[in-house]
Amino acid sequence: MSAALEATIKTRIEQKHSDDSHQLAVIFDPNSRLIVEAPAGYGKTNTMVSKIAYMIATGQIPNPKKLLALTFSVNAAYKIKKDVAQQVPALLEGTGLHLNISDKIQVSNYHGFSRSVLRKYGRILHPTLALIDTKKPFDDSVATANMTTIAGLSYDKAKVMEDFAVKVKSGNTITKSEFDKYCDIIIHDVLPSGLVSYNCIIALTIMLFDTNPEILKFYHKYYNSVLIDEFQDTNYLCYVLCKRLITTDRKAILLGDSLQRIYGFIGAVPDLMTMAQTDMGLTKMVLVKNYRFASNPQMLQLDQNIRKNATAPKNPQIEKDAIVRFEQLPDHSSETIAVIKRALEVVHDDPETKVAVLVKQRGANVNQLIGNLDYNQIPFFNGLFTDEDQRYLKFHQESMKIFIELLKTSQRVTKRFAKQHMDGIKVIYKDEHDDLFKSLFHLLEIFWEKFFVDYLQADSQEKIELARDMFENNGLKQYLEFVTAHVIVTTVHAAKGLEWSHVIIPDMEQDSFPNYSGGLCAKGQCAHRADCKLVVTDANEKSFLEELSVFYVAITRARKEVYFYASARDARNFEKPISCFMNLPGIKYGGQQLTAS
Repeated sequence: MSAALEATIKTRIEQKHSDDSHQLAVIFDPNSRLIVEAPAGYGKTNTMVSKIAYMIATGQIPNPKKLLALTFSVNAAYKIKKDVAQQVPALLEGTGLHLNISDKIQVSNYHGFSRSVLRKYGRILHPTLALIDTKKPFDDSVATANMTTIAGLSYDKAKVMEDFAVKVKSGNTITKSEFDKYCDIIIHDVLPSGLVSYNCIIALTIMLFDTNPEILKFYHKYYNSVLIDEFQDTNYLCYVLCKRLITTDRKAILLGDSLQRIYGFIGAVPDLMTMAQTDMGLTKMVLVKNYRFASNPQMLQLDQNIRKNATAPKNPQIEKDAIVRFEQLPDHSSETIAVIKRALEVVHDDPETKVAVLVKQRGANVNQLIGNLDYNQIPFFNGLFTDEDQRYLKFHQESMKIFIELLKTSQRVTKRFAKQHMDGIKVIYKDEHDDLFKSLFHLLEIFWEKFFVDYLQADSQEKIELARDMFENNGLKQYLEFVTAHVIVTTVHAAKGLEWSHVIIPDMEQDSFPNYSGGLCAKGQCAHRADCKLVVTDANEKSFLEELSVFYVAITRARKEVYFYASARDARNFEKPISCFMNLPGIKYGGQQLTAS
């Protein structure tokens, strides 16, 4: 490529990114072994897509090599592919150059990529892995359930699988002996039963690479660049896979935000961003400009101050307080009325807007809020499920079983296929009429409706992988922001990765946010229990940062404004002081307390 043409492309990218020097540094960095700290609203997605587009347009991915882009879901990966496919032609407009994007980039998630490897080469480990797409998924984390699911499985083997799954879920290191024992059981006992577990898809891929280095070498040659999004949520097994793929001579771009690591309870490795920087010899870069709150000075200040509390928990260097919109009501009934009133006011002012009420978990307080919404006949969407809610997980498992059965008679995902899938779910849940089932089925309807619009250009295999990924990764919550209701009540964890115009965070009281089981209150680590003013120490810093991450994710789901509420007495009429998180250094609420209902 000529210097003049490259200069033209660089100019177009600079204009697109408004000369944001930090974004441009990531995009143009010639080193391309980077780990990028990218907070919510700081332009991560645009930077990532422009980075890929620039690499493709300037020949950094020479034929026949590809860039492998891994994200938290295949849906997100496919969106990146579509965005890149739009950007590259715009960058090359008038240059005479034409590139086939599909020849330059493969996008997937860890499990989708691993499935593609096992589909091609898994027969080396076990002949049935060539048909991995038709194997039924099962949860290997409970020994007694493993013995029930797999006929003839001994307790000792079932316990090995359980211990392995527990270690993955806790983010702990797995020894080679533990890894080998687990894989041996999967190969000799699980695969012949026509089953496959979520963990073993990654584990068997790692085993295949380790026992057949020539296969791994092929992938090293095939992918000269690896990009990973939402890296902070990576578990131990996936991190091992990353290290196999990202050798010292590979281009690597890892993007994430350590403050948005809220999946520690299901395996996200602590301090992974720092660990990877050292392990892989990566250069750290940071995006510094918040575009989401650029027009709201107080929200912008709140974002900055929370991040300063995370950077130096014991002594954050706060230059200016953020004034937040907060009300404390005399009792919880009054609080629920105030929350509902605020939501209706926001919708009245802007009939096109949506308001999300985000809570830590369902309990007496949230039940009272739901009861008040029902009593007043206010339309809302009940999204009160968590990543570990057994009924939420089972709905996806049943959906996956039906999907696999339909694949046996049709290798194309069509609208007729989708209708058969939904009809199958209706049969299984014909006696269920509660809010959770109604909500999940509505999300399933939204998924299939959007599927044939968003993935119109995807080929048959991509459509199969996209749908399977959604069910396998319990991904219906990703469609919460597309529900038609103006008011959505859901959990912070379900809201991860989503955005709404306005967010309401109720129950900002001691033991609610952070909740009692979070560690700060349960272990008596509040230095001043009576007024809930937390002093961060060595003993409670880890718990504090975990809870602060959830708090930060809740706040950054808003595009425009966040409203905080609390009550002096909770739903059980227990007296509660205001949460220590409303008293963090840098947060002020201007005396809006004990507002009359």
